[in-house]
Amino acid sequence: MLILDISVATAVLLLSVGLAARYSVDALENRLIDNLFNIAQLLATNDDVKTDLAAGQLSSKLENYLDAALANLRDVDVISIADMKSKRLYHPDKAMIGQQFVGGDEGPALLGQNYHSEAVGTLGFQSRYFYPVYDDQGAQIGFVHVSMLMDNLSALRSNVFGVHLKTLALVFLVSTILLVFLSISIKRSLLGYEPAQISKIFLQRQEVIDSLEEGLLAIDDKGAIILVNAAAEKILDLPTKPFMGEDVDAILPCLRLKESLGGTKAYNINLVLDQINVIYNKLPINSRGRLVGALAIIRDRSELTRMAEQLTGFNHLLDALRANTHEFKNQLHVILGLLRSGAYEEVEKYISQNDQYEGETLTTIAKNIENRALGALVLGKINQCHEMGVRMNLLAESKIPRHSRFLSTKNLITIVGNLVENALEAIVEADRQETLATAPMAAREISLLIHEDGQGLIITVDDTGVGCSPEEIAQMIVPGYTTKGPGHGQGLGLIRAVVDASKGQMTIDSEKGVGTSMELSFREPRNRRGDIPQGDGQ
Repeated sequence: MLILDISVATAVLLLSVGLAARYSVDALENRLIDNLFNIAQLLATNDDVKTDLAAGQLSSKLENYLDAALANLRDVDVISIADMKSKRLYHPDKAMIGQQFVGGDEGPALLGQNYHSEAVGTLGFQSRYFYPVYDDQGAQIGFVHVSMLMDNLSALRSNVFGVHLKTLALVFLVSTILLVFLSISIKRSLLGYEPAQISKIFLQRQEVIDSLEEGLLAIDDKGAIILVNAAAEKILDLPTKPFMGEDVDAILPCLRLKESLGGTKAYNINLVLDQINVIYNKLPINSRGRLVGALAIIRDRSELTRMAEQLTGFNHLLDALRANTHEFKNQLHVILGLLRSGAYEEVEKYISQNDQYEGETLTTIAKNIENRALGALVLGKINQCHEMGVRMNLLAESKIPRHSRFLSTKNLITIVGNLVENALEAIVEADRQETLATAPMAAREISLLIHEDGQGLIITVDDTGVGCSPEEIAQMIVPGYTTKGPGHGQGLGLIRAVVDASKGQMTIDSEKGVGTSMELSFREPRNRRGDIPQGDGQ
């Protein structure tokens, strides 16, 4: 900004001083020409000049007068008086008297014209003025020539330019000092940033603010809205018309955000706006000890609940219980139908078969999966897959103690629940794409292995789903990345968070149209300080 200001000031100064210097030089030259004209006219009308010129010889009195005039005239270097034959009757150089006039520009003067010209005379290049001389009867008897040497004129021009250059330097110095102080003052008011930097930072921060999932709404100390990010507009379903600068109570009186202008802070306030359930915090904004506004941080309560359920694994346990309940109801409906039809032997056979199947399944889970919350999750996922025509196998090598040395129950449920859910969705997606539409039941399969020993914990899930490309594998661990639409895309991100926090390793092997295999391994025991198992049922 300082460079720009100095550049503009310099350009303006150069232009103005240049024009002023040009004007001054032109005025000087015009004044000098006027001065030569006045002197030439004065001499041409002098009676002594007329008399001596008519006599063909100047008197000593007139010659002395002209010598004295030349000595006193500052802007006149040469005075010549010549007759109609261009013979000089007077010249400062006495040796030139009686000789022909030199320069070749005297022709118009012999014809009775007075004019200005520039030519080379005996003393050098000159600025000249000619004036004809007439006798008392009106007949021309000669002319007067008055001139100034161009070297002296150039010196005068240089003096004029020198004065203007000094003025330019002085004004430039003063203006630069003032601009420096002005720039420092402006930069201090801009917190040390340049205007371009402020513009860049503003755009960057606006992008950051708009990328937040939390809604932000800020007001100034008068209650006028100064900031609303994209999330706030979406959560609060704000009108499309401009509302920046309007009073917050006119737009959202239910927030009562002006209360925070008195220094009030409030957290986790529940609010229902036209069937939109939100939770928000409101707090004052202070700058250098002075209250400058207030801020509301707004979140969608339903979205928070969904994320909390996913983070804690609650939704997976709920799905498991729901699947168990649904499977139990299906069995009751079959038994009720058989009883009503009188097929008592079929009832007995059906109960025996299911009792054997349920007993084997429960025995396997109870024997190998000692963590009861995890066992309930696995059983529920088996039933859920069975309802959807997918076979889920808990491999015989699976074994995990009541309390894992490597992961908390919450993290176990998060990992296993998300892995199986993703595998099931991959198979459903394969069906939707008709890649497995005619495949046998055995091809629609999920295999789960959970094995823990003294060396570590291994969890693997294999599916015969749609599979992933290498590019999709590279992106699928990024939180929020999904091909399933809104409301998805957190599962693998949560798994990666648990793996990173527990210093584990995750391997993904997948092929399009074949399926996916995911293996998670944990070798470092977890820190149990303050780690209370959740959902163990203990």
